[in-house]
Amino acid sequence: MPTKINPNLVLWGVRMGFMSYGWDAGVLGGVLQTSAFQSAMKAPDTTTTAMIVASFLLASWLGCCMAASPWSDRIGRRVWVMMGAVVQIIGTIISASAYSTGQLIAGRVLIGVGNGFVVSTGPVYIAETTGRVTQRGPLVGILMGFACTGTACAYWIDFGFTYAKGQVVWRFPVAMQIIFSFLAIVLTYPNADSPRWYYLHGRDEEGKLVLRQIYSEASDAERVASEIQTELKQEVGEKLRFSDFFIDRSETKAATRIRDGVILVGVAYLMGINMIFYYMTTIFQVYIGLAPTTASVCSGAATTLLAIGAFFGSIFCEKGGRRKWLLWGSALQSVFMIAFVGLLAAGTKAAMLFGWILVFSPTWAPQPYIYISETMPLRHRHTGVGLGMSAQWLMAFLTVYAGPIGFERVGWKIWLWFAVFNVLGFPYVYFFLRESRGRPLERMNELYNEKLAVGSASEIGGEGSEGTGSVKETEKEEVVAEKV
Repeated sequence: MPTKINPNLVLWGVRMGFMSYGWDAGVLGGVLQTSAFQSAMKAPDTTTTAMIVASFLLASWLGCCMAASPWSDRIGRRVWVMMGAVVQIIGTIISASAYSTGQLIAGRVLIGVGNGFVVSTGPVYIAETTGRVTQRGPLVGILMGFACTGTACAYWIDFGFTYAKGQVVWRFPVAMQIIFSFLAIVLTYPNADSPRWYYLHGRDEEGKLVLRQIYSEASDAERVASEIQTELKQEVGEKLRFSDFFIDRSETKAATRIRDGVILVGVAYLMGINMIFYYMTTIFQVYIGLAPTTASVCSGAATTLLAIGAFFGSIFCEKGGRRKWLLWGSALQSVFMIAFVGLLAAGTKAAMLFGWILVFSPTWAPQPYIYISETMPLRHRHTGVGLGMSAQWLMAFLTVYAGPIGFERVGWKIWLWFAVFNVLGFPYVYFFLRESRGRPLERMNELYNEKLAVGSASEIGGEGSEGTGSVKETEKEEVVAEKV
């Protein structure tokens, strides 16, 4: 394993993995209605089409579960990212050459498993190799911006290929996913693993070596090394017990943190984003009633808007904190989604969907990724993030598979399902989530148990809210957090 690390290469390697994820999320949505695809797949019915699209999501859930298993942490963050990219390439080759729904589904299952590996470990890899606390949230959140960019690019490529002839209309866009997976491997390979992973496995010297490359000041590297060791001592002997997910009596509240993260991501993906992602063109063309060309252009515009918003929310996520972004997002999304449902019920072409995307993209798109990547305890971080991401894919599968069938049977009423979860997001965040902004990873335990504090409260930056146990900001805290 390499002993050198370049955080910028780590960033771009994982980003390309998320571009691949976004590409797959969008590429079929723009070609499902083309005559070339319908001919190759022998005009699949609604249920078969839903399974073709949703098989990727269910397989991603399986990949996340594999990456979250207790034995998986022995492999390391770096290897999981590369292994996922390799599996994606194999699945893409099978998918792009498919002449039956069975072969296409098999290929998409492999792509999904590989994607599960990448998205469940990539955010952890970045969070654990980021030197400054104030950069951690934006750098992790921007991953969703790259995923949305991949989706937008896929839709625009699909639109361009609608003017082509023959099977290239859908096979070439599907095959292009290989480019991003290959780049993920090339960029990730030269790097060492996360310093936190080395310490977790008793490889302290390698951990120190990597920390010295991440931090320009030797004193910063030594301080972080000391804090990692302190965190590990706090978590010694604490095992995840099933009962703790309901009543957590442990000091570090590991089960509580995992449970909160799983529910947060699950709620985010029951709000309807994957339904919109995967069936964008179909929604505009079939259910809103736009012409095919107009529907393709609107799909490209909507996914581009989603990407821009995700980057915006990630870059400015340190302003206000995680909770405020999520609370405002849920409130405004509820307004737009309820208006969208009402307009659909009245038979009107609903532009409110663009308003919903505009709000969701900087709030509930990147913020859950940021939250779960930084609040999990070190000993269970791979499990916590993996289970959180598995909730994403399981809920996404449910919506993408059941959504079109629901459209066919109950029409616009299926959107009431999504409206309910947009509303539920607000009370869940308000009553259950704690503000994690500004805290070093090694100080997250203190957020759940103040007795574990290893230093004075003034050493920790971050916004608190009443009842969350967070420490209120002061000018001095901001300066210290910036240095860390």
